[in-house]
Amino acid sequence: MRRFIGRTENGFDFLGYQIHPDRKLHPSATSLHRLTERARQLYEQGASITRLRQYVTRWHRWLRGGLDDLVSKQGGLTRYWVYLLKHLHITGATVRT
Repeated sequence: MRRFIGRTENGFDFLGYQIHPDRKLHPSATSLHRLTERARQLYEQGASITRLRQYVTRWHRWLRGGLDDLVSKQGGLTRYWVYLLKHLHITGATVRT
């Protein structure tokens, strides 16, 4: 039995990724939101900057997973670390590569 799921030219979210026919995989907006919210919870519970960095590093490893050639490498881990620092309004943390 066939089912029509809709047009995919504009891309769609699946398993935490934004899938677009002409681009490499990117994390979905929902995945980035969850990253931010979970990191916010850690930070509010007193987690250190080092612990937050470890969390983002592990999330980034999940993102790349076994799909290394399919996932966009633009900005790398630093991109998501800076994204998180901005969204949590954390200043003074070092941005190392």
